[in-house]
Formats: sequence, structure tokens, C-alpha cells
Amino acid sequence: MTTKQKNKHFYSALVKIAVPIFFTQLLGSLLGIIDTFMVTELGDDALTAVGIGSQFLFLLTIIQFGLFSGFGIFIAQYYGSKAYDNISKVFIMMLSSGLLIAIIFLGLTQLFPAQIIRLFNLNESPNQNVITLGAQYLSFIGFSFITSTIAFAISMLARNVQKVLMPSIFQAIGVLINTGLNYVLIGGRFGFPELGVRGAAIATLISSSVVAMLMISYLFLSKESALKIHFSSIKRITFGFARKLFKTALPVLLNESFWGLGMTVYLVAYGLIGDKAVGSIYLSNQINSLFWVATISVANASAVMLGNKLGENELEVAREWEKRFRKLGIVFGFGLGIILFTLSPLIVPLFGELSVEVKDMVIIILRIYAIYAPIKFLNAIIIVGSLRSGGDTKYALFSEVFALWGVGVPLAFILSYFSSLPLYIIIVFVNFEEIIKLFLVYRRSASGKWINNLTIEPALK
Repeated sequence: MTTKQKNKHFYSALVKIAVPIFFTQLLGSLLGIIDTFMVTELGDDALTAVGIGSQFLFLLTIIQFGLFSGFGIFIAQYYGSKAYDNISKVFIMMLSSGLLIAIIFLGLTQLFPAQIIRLFNLNESPNQNVITLGAQYLSFIGFSFITSTIAFAISMLARNVQKVLMPSIFQAIGVLINTGLNYVLIGGRFGFPELGVRGAAIATLISSSVVAMLMISYLFLSKESALKIHFSSIKRITFGFARKLFKTALPVLLNESFWGLGMTVYLVAYGLIGDKAVGSIYLSNQINSLFWVATISVANASAVMLGNKLGENELEVAREWEKRFRKLGIVFGFGLGIILFTLSPLIVPLFGELSVEVKDMVIIILRIYAIYAPIKFLNAIIIVGSLRSGGDTKYALFSEVFALWGVGVPLAFILSYFSSLPLYIIIVFVNFEEIIKLFLVYRRSASGKWINNLTIEPALK
């Protein structure tokens, strides 16, 4: 194969996988941003309440993303080696584990909704209205954890076997339903009751239920061999098989869990400054998520492509492709940062019913995110793509936890509690953890120690 043909093959595969993932992630981010946009008509307190409640859902999603990504390493490699029966076994374990976690989170929202919201209001004079509204939101949205888990598991399965078009379409349908229901339920339009933040939660529950049913139908009706899940395969899941999967998947689960918990703890730290700080960070993260989808799509595409090549035992091709992904990460990161820095003053004013203080702070925070974008993009490519595709998950876990919990989280609490620095300055310092993380993971990526074909391990047979 000539160099030109190799390049064509690489970029063709990248576009085929990354573009549908991009739109899937974009639609998922739009789901959150639409909720945020429509809730802002209720004022700063409602924004903060939904922001805190959504952070709990975010934590669940991140934990499940870690779990599913860990199992997805094997699905991608088994797809490369055409071991379809093993794909069924991995998916069964993935779905059942995800549902167990979702049930635990659902229980917490029903038993302790107000206590969860209070965790983010630890300053001397907590806003009781925020706590009340947040508890209402959390109590309703908790039921969507089950349906969203089912849809998420099937979507991750399809992604790792390069079948991402239909999940993207289903996600689009979910966004449309959620938008329409938000419009009529939050403000009480067309004769529907005015439910406020509860309306936003109910809209999310209904739309996620529809998406879950569509995903289940797709799984049973698909003609793709890798998607024909035989649930009878549960009888052939041995202890050795499960142990080997969890040995690789558990570090990914812990990685994403510690990361998601770190992002949540950041909000707790910023809550020491005041509830407007929490609202500002939440809105900043929601807007930033629209730009972050490019990072996630390329990182996930690299994980699938590299995993498939490792499963096919084309190790040198995997090494060559990984170098290309690193270069793309730098280029895309700078481009993303420039766009975010330029557009942030135009996007934030669209959220009309917020105070000038919150809007101005959000613009500054987004521009700080833009400056760090190239570093964050490259970190995501290496951790989610390179290291995980070959099962080098323990080192990825070490790098993430050391940088986040050894540097970022302590700085957030120390500066929020002991200093009078403005929020945006604190965020500048807290993001130093991304620089430390890059130093750790870049060297590991270049060393090639992540290159492993997991499908030929004896314990997996």
C-alpha cells in the first residue's frame, strides 16, 4: 500500500467514525445546554439548582463512561479479531454493571436529594431556595438514570463496532422531544402546568425513555453480526474471563470516577465563594461542552481505530496511526481554542435572564478554557485513545489521579477558602494540573508501552 493509500485509508476511517460520534456528542451537549437555556428564564437560583442537580447526573455519566470505555477496549479488539461471541459476553457484563450503578444513584436521589444539594452550598449562608429547587429537580431526574444507562450502553457497543449512524439519529430525536417538552413544561405553555425545574427533569426522563426504546429496537433488529447480542452467552462467562476484563476495565472506571468526582468537588470548592460562582462554572461548562465534543469525537475515534488494529495484530500500523492522532490533537486543540475565545462574548448574552455579574464571569472563564484547549485536547487523545486502546489503563489512572487530586483539587479548596482571589484567577491556577498531566502521558504515549493485543491473552479465551 502506497503512502497516499495509507493516508486515504486513515482519514476515511477517521471521518467514518468521528463524524457520527461528533454529532452524537453534540446532540448530548445540546440536551444539557437547552435545559440550561430554558431554565435561565427562571433566574440565577434556578440555574444554580439545575446546575448542581445536573452535576450529580454528570458524575453518574462519567462513572459509566469509564466502565463502558473499559469494556469497550475489548469490544473494539474483539471486533477486529471477529470474535463476536465474546462481544456478547462483554456487552452483558457492561450493561448489568452499568444498571447496578444507576440503581445506586437513583436510590440516593430519592433518599437524600436535599442533602446532595447542600454539599454544594457549604458557605456560611446557604441559599435555601437553591436547595429546595435543586432537591425537586434531583428527585424527578433520578428516574432517567435507568433509561439513559440502557441507551448509553447500546450506543457504546455500536460505537466500538463502527456502527454509529443510527444512535446519532436516535439522539437527535431525543433532543427534539426534550426541547419541546422543556418549552411546554418549564413555563406552562399550551395549557400544560408551569412546573419550573421539575418540568426540565420530567422532559429529560421522557426523552431518555424514548431514546432507550429506540436503542433496544435497533439492537434486536440490526443485521450486523457484532450487534446480535446473544444473552444466552451469560452462561459462558467464566470467572477467568470476567477477572481479565475487570483487570483492564476497573482502572478506566476508577480513572473516570476520580475525574468526575474531581469535577464535582471543584463545584463544592467554588461553592465556598458563593452560589453565583457555582452557577457561573456550571454555565461555563455547559457552553464549553459544545466545543468539547470535537475532542471527544476524535479521542473516541482514535480508541476504536487503534483498538481494531491492535485486535487485528497490526501493531506497527497502530503505532503509526497513534502518532498521527497526536499531531491532529495539537492542530485541532489550537483551532478549537481560537474559536471558543472569539465566540464566547457572543454566546453568553444569549442566556438572557441572568445577572451581569454571572455573564461577565462566564465570558472570562470560557476564554481561560480556550487558552488551555490545546493541552486538554492532546491529553484526551492520549488517555482515551492511545493508552486505553491497548489496555494501558493503570498508567492512565495514575496520571489522571496524580494531576487532578494531587494538584487541581487542593488548589481549588485552598484558593477558594483562604484567598480573596476572583474565581477566574483561581481557575487559571487550578488548570495547571492539565500541564502536569500532559508531561506524564505524552512520554508514555511516545514510548509505545501501550501497544498490546489483548485478544490473544490466554485468560481471555
